[in-house]
Parts: sequence; structure tokens; C-alpha cells
Amino acid sequence: MSYLEIVRPDVPATPKATKKQLSSPPGFAAQDAKASSTGVSKTKKTTTKGKDNEDPQLEELKIKKAWELAMAPAKNIPMNAIMSYMTGNSLQIIPMTMTLMLLWNPIKAIFNETNPMFKNLVTKKNSQDILFAKLGFIVFQLLNMLIGVYKLYTMGLIPNTEADWLAWKELRSFEETLSHS
Repeated sequence: MSYLEIVRPDVPATPKATKKQLSSPPGFAAQDAKASSTGVSKTKKTTTKGKDNEDPQLEELKIKKAWELAMAPAKNIPMNAIMSYMTGNSLQIIPMTMTLMLLWNPIKAIFNETNPMFKNLVTKKNSQDILFAKLGFIVFQLLNMLIGVYKLYTMGLIPNTEADWLAWKELRSFEETLSHS
């Protein structure tokens, strides 16, 4: 085998008739691609589609992307549950830090990230679907937070018995007393 055969292998060309014709992605204009590939610049302004006239495929893609974003916290639930189990129930710095993060991060995500995350996906046609995706995002964040609340419970930091409230319980006063005479 010679050097040229290694560097320039003989690859047979495939006929164009056997290639599958793929549909263009949403928002792709074949005229724009031909003009940019030939180096011709367009002087006319292209008419942009308004938000009301968007492609149905694009609407479907936006809804799928919204649900993908909404399901992201759900993927963290098993990991958080296993990590919560593995850190134990002792009152040390690692379990306490993890528990505080399980409580703080979902609150921060619900109040700071929900609207900006879904802002670019909302149109007039899909606003209800995006609202359901936002609600799903919030529910999954609350489930992550529920792991933190359960961890506080197993650590004994949630007052749930009568003994936890003895400082605020009033003493009974008895009118009759037994005395030995």
C-alpha cells in the first residue's frame, strides 16, 4: 500500500437519487441559504413573521422545550434523595449544609428563574401550555424542597411532639391536695 492510497483513499461517490430529502427546519429559508452561499448580499428587507403567524412546528418545538425545562428539576429528585440518605441524620456541617441547600435552591429557582426561563417561549397560541409547564417546574422544585423538609424531620429539627412544646405549656394548678396528717 502506497502513501498516496493512505492519504487519498478512493471513495466512490453515492448517487444523488439514493439520498433522502430532508425537510427544512422551522424558520429556515432556502432563498437566504442560497444567497449567503453564493456570496450575494440581499438588499431587500425580509418580512419577518409576526408572533401570531408562527409556524405550527415552531410552536410545537417551543412547547417541547418548555416541558424539557420544566422537567429538569425532576431529574434532580433521585440524586437529592440518595445524597440526603447518604449524609446521615447527625447534626454536623455536611448534613446541615445539604439540608439548607435543599430548602434554599428551590425557593431561589421558583422566585428568580421561573419567568425568565420561559419568557422566550411564550406566544399567544401557546401561553396556556407554557403556564402548565411553569406549574410543573414549580411542583418539581417543591418536591426537591420536600426532601429537605423530610431531612429536617429525620434530624429531629422539626418540633412535632408534645415534649418539644413544654416550655410554652401552662402548668396545671390543683385545688385539692392530699396531705398526710
